[in-house]
Amino acid sequence: MRNQFFNISTITPNFLNSCRFETDQLADQVIAKIIEQRDLNHLNEIFLTLVKNDSFNDSTFSSFPASINKLLQNYFQVSSELPQWYNAEKVQVGEQVFSEFGPEIFMLLNVSSLPMCYTCAKGAQVLYDTGRLLSHKNDIDPLARRLMETGQMIFNVLSSGGLSPGGRGIITVQKVRLIHAAIRYYLKHGAERNGFTWDVEELGEPINQEDLAGTLMSFGPVILNGLKKLGIELSDDQIEGYMHCWRVVGHLMGIKEALLPESYDESFQLANKILAHQSASSQAGIALTDSCIKFIQSVVKEDYLDDLPAYLMNYFLEDFSKASGHDLASYINVKSSHKLKDLLVLKFMRFFSHEAGALEHHSLVQKISKTFNKKLLRGIISHYNDDKSVRFSIPPSLTKDWNL
Repeated sequence: MRNQFFNISTITPNFLNSCRFETDQLADQVIAKIIEQRDLNHLNEIFLTLVKNDSFNDSTFSSFPASINKLLQNYFQVSSELPQWYNAEKVQVGEQVFSEFGPEIFMLLNVSSLPMCYTCAKGAQVLYDTGRLLSHKNDIDPLARRLMETGQMIFNVLSSGGLSPGGRGIITVQKVRLIHAAIRYYLKHGAERNGFTWDVEELGEPINQEDLAGTLMSFGPVILNGLKKLGIELSDDQIEGYMHCWRVVGHLMGIKEALLPESYDESFQLANKILAHQSASSQAGIALTDSCIKFIQSVVKEDYLDDLPAYLMNYFLEDFSKASGHDLASYINVKSSHKLKDLLVLKFMRFFSHEAGALEHHSLVQKISKTFNKKLLRGIISHYNDDKSVRFSIPPSLTKDWNL
C-alpha cells in the first residue's frame, strides 16, 4: 500500500517548526495523570514494573490503584495496535537483514546514528539536560546505560518476532514512549530544582515530533547508507524490508504519519531536510560525542583503535553533510578524516599491511571495520553482563549467526 500521508514536498521549514511543538499525546496523558495524583511512589513502582517485565497482561498492574491500573491497561492496548499497512513478510525480510549484518548495524549505531543525532543542537540539549548520556567524574555508566537502552531496543525490535503481535520489540517501544513522556514532564516541570529551565519557545517541546522523526531516520536510511559504504550491497527487497521495520517502529513510537516515509529515497530526503533545519554546533552535541568516543574506547580496550571512532564518525557523516549542506562533523568537533587517517595508518601498518597508507578512505574502512565491529560488540556485551544488575540480552540465534 502506498503511503497516503507522507509527501516530501510538504516537509518545509514551517512544517518542521510546527512539529517541534507536537509530542506524543497518548503517553504524555498517562504520565501527567499519574503525576497529577501526586503519586510519585507509584510512578517509581510503575517504571520498576516496566523494567522487570517483557510482557503484560490483565494482572501486571493489578497491585496499583484501580484508576492507574485502568489507565495503563488502556495505554498498553492502544499503543500496541499495528498500522493497517503492516506487512509481516516485509518485516521478516528486515529481520533477516539484521540477522546477517547485525554487528555492522550495531557499529553504525555508535559511529553514525548517534553522532548524527548529536549534530542537531536542540535535540542534543534534551540528552544533555537529562544527564542520561554524559559521564560525570570520569564515570561513564550514565552513557553506558543509555547506549545499552538504545542497543537493546534495536535488538528487541529487529530480532525474529520482535514486531509480531505481542512481540518483545513492540513492548520495548511502548516502554520507551512512557520514558520519553516522563522526561518531557520532568524537563518542563522539575528542571528548575536542578539549576536549569527548558525554554519551549526557543527549543520546542522536549522529544518532539521532529526530533523523534530525525532519530528514526538515524536508524533507517543512515544505517542503510552506512552498510553501502561498508561495501554491503542489499537487494531492493532487503532495503524495503529493513525500511518497513523502522516505519512500523515509528508508528508504534507515536510519530505521526506525515513524518513516516515509505521508501529509502524519501527517508534519505527527510533525514537531510531535518538536518538542514536543525543541525548546528552546540556544547551539548560536542560533549555527547566526546562521551560516546570515550565509552567506545573503554569497551574496545585496544590503544591502536583509539582514533578509529572519530575517524568512522567523520567518514559516515560525509554523505549527509553534502546532502544537507552542513559540515556535520565540525559541529560535534570531530577532526578531519584526512588527519585521522594519517594517525590510523601509522598504527594499522603494524597490524595489517604496509599498503594501508595507499588505501582510499572507503577501502581502509572496509578493511578494518570487521575487526572493530566485533571487538565493539563483544566489549559492550562484556561491559553490561559482567556483574551488572541489568543484562544486555542478545538472542542465542543471533550470537550464533554473528560468531560471538
